[in-house]
Amino acid sequence: MKLIHNSKRFLILLILVIGMQSTILLQAQEVLSLTECYTTAETNYPLQAKKELLNTQFEIEQAILATQKLPKFDLGAQATYQSDVVSLPFSLPNMEIESPNQEQWKATFTASQLIYNGGLIDLQKNINKAKSDASQQEITVQFHQLKSQINQLYFSVLSVEQTKEVILKNIEQLQDKISEIESRIKNGVAPENATAPLQVKVLELQQKITEIDATRQQLVDKLGSVIGENISNNTKLKLPEVFINQNQNTRPEIALFDLQKEVITQNNNLLSKKNYPKISAFGTGGVGNPGLNMLDNSTQEFYIVGAKFQWNVFDWNANKKQRQALAINKDIIDNQREVFEWQQNISANTYVSEIEKYQTLLKSDSELIVLHEKIVATASKQLKHDIITTADYTAEVNKLLTAEINQKEHEIQIALAKANYQITMFN
Repeated sequence: MKLIHNSKRFLILLILVIGMQSTILLQAQEVLSLTECYTTAETNYPLQAKKELLNTQFEIEQAILATQKLPKFDLGAQATYQSDVVSLPFSLPNMEIESPNQEQWKATFTASQLIYNGGLIDLQKNINKAKSDASQQEITVQFHQLKSQINQLYFSVLSVEQTKEVILKNIEQLQDKISEIESRIKNGVAPENATAPLQVKVLELQQKITEIDATRQQLVDKLGSVIGENISNNTKLKLPEVFINQNQNTRPEIALFDLQKEVITQNNNLLSKKNYPKISAFGTGGVGNPGLNMLDNSTQEFYIVGAKFQWNVFDWNANKKQRQALAINKDIIDNQREVFEWQQNISANTYVSEIEKYQTLLKSDSELIVLHEKIVATASKQLKHDIITTADYTAEVNKLLTAEINQKEHEIQIALAKANYQITMFN
């Protein structure tokens, strides 16, 4: 009795240990979704560093433009020697007029302040902002193009994993059948080599598993390189439920086209005011020999204050032609957008056709599997009664295996086509 009690305690303890190990294994097994792949890849995308550089560059350029509204200060100095100077060709009685020195010098300090220039500085800031936004969007476009590669790798991994599951299930069924036939061999009701075809099939499938494991590892390593993160062997990929949206086109290229046109619009605004009058004030103070009085050869202090008005009233229609050129650039961008949307619709229609094709195949897959399962069940009974050989039974099992693999493959292909449709039409 004591031995039986100890055996029960050992059995309970063994079950608990196995259960704990299974729990730990499930916890250790990570799950990686397609969305997480996108997010991780975007975070680790090398061009993300360029975004920070573009932001810094934009802020510096805006700060430089802002300084144009501030007063400007200039220091100047000049020393000259003249071969000749102004002199009167006659003399006045009782008055001596001294000629200017041939050596002359002056030092000046000038301050100037822009008063009005038609808002050109603010318009230039708007241009810089539009250019910076367009450059940032170009990086988003380049990353979006990476998503199709992620899709292909992700679903390829899922495909080999699903195939492996089907094959392992098939191996288990074949091994059960081998055990059943071996019992019959021991009882002398089946020839000794009756299990050979089944064993050959099991070995072939085990070789296939080895190939699948190697292929999966290569695909996972490549996927990890693309998203910029190592993927452990315990990571399980999740088959996503992809729903086709009917929202408006949100591809990043569409936003890029709009931003490129915004750059042109801001340049056009700048040109529309480029010929506006410009007004500034200035003041200059200094010391020189001579000063402002050229007839006084002594060192003098002086100052000048004033305002400056400048207006280009005629530019030979250069401004008008520049604006016409910008209008053509807008038309070019509109044409590029039309071509992009045309190609986009072609790709989208291709994926819709693929989805419909694989959905149709998937319906027939279910019917085929049901039929093959009935055939295999019948073949199993026939094999038991020596109506057919193990080779015949193996052939029917192989057909069922092919049908099951095709079903899994079609499920993956539908999800891949939906995912590709999503990134073709949307962000």
